[in-house]
Amino acid sequence: MRANRSTRRLTAVLASLIGAAAVLGACGGEIRAERQGRQLGEAICDVKEADSVDDAERQLEQAQREMNDLQRIVGRPVDEDVDDIQENLRDLVEHTQEGNDALLQQDISVIQRNVDAGARTLSGEGQAAYEGIQQGLGDCDY
Repeated sequence: MRANRSTRRLTAVLASLIGAAAVLGACGGEIRAERQGRQLGEAICDVKEADSVDDAERQLEQAQREMNDLQRIVGRPVDEDVDDIQENLRDLVEHTQEGNDALLQQDISVIQRNVDAGARTLSGEGQAAYEGIQQGLGDCDY
């Protein structure tokens, strides 16, 4: 009888540990996705803040790398969820080259709206990633 009670207690403890590990593992993935999303948002802001054409192109390449990293973490390409993000980024580079602050702000706003719309269609890591992008974009100087 005593051995039976110990076995049940051990089984309950093991089940609790397995459940906790599953929950913590899921949260860890979302935290990592959000952090990577924030890095992408910050990289997009760096494109906006570039001082020259060459700098804007370098920053765009960095944003592309961050987008690829995000895809690897989340398991789906950003541009599948966010309509026209590639076009938005090209517009951002073009308007950076022109020094047109009004259009730069408009480009960031369009990217933010698209990211927000994409986030509404996702859950879990995908949603966390897009929330991170919004956080990174929120730091852009207006």
